[in-house]
Amino acid sequence: KGRFFAFGRIFAGKVRSGQKCRVMGNNYVFGKKGDLFDDKPIQRCVLMMGRYQEAVEDLPCGNVVGLVGVDKYIIKSATITDDGEAPWPLKDMEYSVSPVV
Repeated sequence: KGRFFAFGRIFAGKVRSGQKCRVMGNNYVFGKKGDLFDDKPIQRCVLMMGRYQEAVEDLPCGNVVGLVGVDKYIIKSATITDDGEAPWPLKDMEYSVSPVV
């Protein structure tokens, strides 16, 4: 069975393999419990370099990372943090798509 990589950029701090995190899905509303998953483990961190991946123990901010182990909690997009009760989720990007003729 193949695994899903949660692909994204680290904006602040570090991410480590085995770290417990909070996953806020794209339908999460601040102060409510819907689409919120607390204390979920990140099984593995993968440094994404084009078509190559390298498993690493931890990564600092500014890197593009793939996370293994959060595939059960993310449907489309999510904000992943370890900041307890304080964080606000990042907004989804809205795409304007028009056909090319």
